Amino acid sequence: MKSETQALHLARVMQRHIQTPSYELALPLVMVPKKKLKKLSEDDLFLSGFDSMELIMIDGDTIYAEMKLKKMKNAYETQIVDVREDTIEKSDSKKYEILKISFGSVHSKRLELGEMIDIGHIDLQTVKLVLKEKTIAEGSLVIVDDEIAIQIKRVI
Repeated sequence: MKSETQALHLARVMQRHIQTPSYELALPLVMVPKKKLKKLSEDDLFLSGFDSMELIMIDGDTIYAEMKLKKMKNAYETQIVDVREDTIEKSDSKKYEILKISFGSVHSKRLELGEMIDIGHIDLQTVKLVLKEKTIAEGSLVIVDDEIAIQIKRVI
């Protein structure tokens, strides 16, 4: 009887330590004029150009999936609507930079079409603006004229 209890305990411990791939959850990447990024300050509104909450899963320089946000009862989940492996191209432009608007990280064992990803641990109101893998500002999502925008809370 005691060995069964120890075996069950060991199985639970091992399940907690199974590594699942981690991905960064973000809005689709946007090209932003370098001048605007240099002038970024607290309480600015940064218009994203998006009118719906479409998300991507990124790991390093690769986009692995596109997702849609769905409200399930009192919580939000995301559903994978496209699976791919696109390398993020570096910007050679003298006028524009590629900006990532990140929500944090999510874990998923499988990346399959229709798969639901739990994002209950992520605050969808808080975002980080990331430029060349460095956080340049933090803010929160707001809606301005039916468009998703970021209100800058802190410039780093």
